[in-house]
Amino acid sequence: MSQFSRRQVLGGAAGLAAATLVGSGRSALADTRKLIFTEPGHSVDSLPFYVGIRKGYYKEVGLDIQLVTSEGGGKAMAAVQSGNADAYIGGPEHIAFADLKGGQPINAVVALSNRANSFVCARTGVSVDPSKPFAENIKGKKIAVGTRGSTDNSVLLYLLKRDGLDPRTDVVMLEIETSAGRIAAMKNGQADMAMVFEPFISQGVKSGIWQEPFASMPKELGLFSWTTVNLPEKTIKADPELAKAIVAATKKSLELIFSNEAEMRAIAAEEFPTLPKEDLDAIMTRARDNDMWQRDGSMPEEAWTKLESILTISGMINQKVPYKQIFDPSFL
Repeated sequence: MSQFSRRQVLGGAAGLAAATLVGSGRSALADTRKLIFTEPGHSVDSLPFYVGIRKGYYKEVGLDIQLVTSEGGGKAMAAVQSGNADAYIGGPEHIAFADLKGGQPINAVVALSNRANSFVCARTGVSVDPSKPFAENIKGKKIAVGTRGSTDNSVLLYLLKRDGLDPRTDVVMLEIETSAGRIAAMKNGQADMAMVFEPFISQGVKSGIWQEPFASMPKELGLFSWTTVNLPEKTIKADPELAKAIVAATKKSLELIFSNEAEMRAIAAEEFPTLPKEDLDAIMTRARDNDMWQRDGSMPEEAWTKLESILTISGMINQKVPYKQIFDPSFL
């Protein structure tokens, strides 16, 4: 999978010709159709999508997927909004942001994960007690987190308010855009804690930068809209067969995740080739233990309501966005 750059996205889009552009109106899938999907980071919560590419499930329905990895959901969505990408996999909160700003309407059509794939780790040497409430462990600490607008930033603000803590006086939020930057902040002692996800958790534990997570967002939050496959509304309306094909292939991938553990882990090893086997095994086990993937591809309304409340409390949105404007279940 390639790293996101404007040159790569523009170059790829330019070579696709009219039949592959967003909203082309082509309804038949007799010929292989190339599509550019962006993602905000290469992560285990999106593993079902990688399975579909590796197993050829998307090609079976006439789709040739190019997956481009950016750094952050905002950039992944921006590529779709600008027409430089056809779709994105990532957090559906960016659909709400675009709606409220008058951007191009986007809809989630199938969910990969309805659990927040984020955990809080304390730097090695920083004292924490996982048996104590979340608030007791983080009060007075410097926490490395994504920049304002990122999901983990919003989640942390939500948890602080839930637990009666003031983000301005009770903790120090070190807002750092990239995962590499947050790792560096922990390594050099600038941060006491960090909100991180796999594969960085296992890598950080093994290298001695931080301890095993003391707080699990899947357990703290429960059902939570995390990763969905998202298409422009105009594409869905102009070419419903395309949306149907994407959903069918994705559901087939999700089924493999649950029905064939050995093959799922083998594909994960291909997607994360630099990870030692023991690290990858720990990552897959953590994902399983936290109910990371959504077997039927649905996004329950409860999951969106939780995310919407977090976005509201954190100040990222100032009005409700109806569930039906976010998720289109008609192709499930």
